Amino acid sequence: MMDQRFRSLIGKALLAFFCLFSVFLLTGCDALYRLLQKEGAEEKDLIGEVDPFTSNPKVEEVQKLLKLYGYKVGVADGRLGHNTRYAIEEFQKDNNLKITRFIDAGTWESLNIFRESQLVVNGEINLIIVQTALKNAGFSPGKIDGKSGAQTEKAVKRFQEAMGLKADGRVGFKTLRELKDFLP
Repeated sequence: MMDQRFRSLIGKALLAFFCLFSVFLLTGCDALYRLLQKEGAEEKDLIGEVDPFTSNPKVEEVQKLLKLYGYKVGVADGRLGHNTRYAIEEFQKDNNLKITRFIDAGTWESLNIFRESQLVVNGEINLIIVQTALKNAGFSPGKIDGKSGAQTEKAVKRFQEAMGLKADGRVGFKTLRELKDFLP
């Protein structure tokens, strides 16, 4: 009796293994990768294939944004190395995102949060919009000309102080997030 149950169990296990093996054979290694490394598969969907010896334009875009927001990525070379992974992790921590060290949908969305408001354009801070937001918030940056002068820096510092941020005059992620509220 026990021998028959054991054979039946083995038969079912072999059938299940054969079915899984067939699925992976038909769908390729991608299906196995997606099953084993969900975050890596999501990252691949968002930024494409990452080769350690080839620059990836999406990775370079991520690096530029991280650098712009005050995270240390080293050179923005389009290669997803240790410094970039660490910067992604720090960005995820600072923004209450799931910490994966991968560029997942939530991280991608948070990195690009200032595009719609035009505070960041082509990976650079749009000083005209920053100055407009400062003026709307009641902190005169002087002439709205897109140039970072002493008056703009002073307005940024006063704005940061009022918002409970580190008043260093540097327009980083936290300052941009606060400025966004003062745009139409």
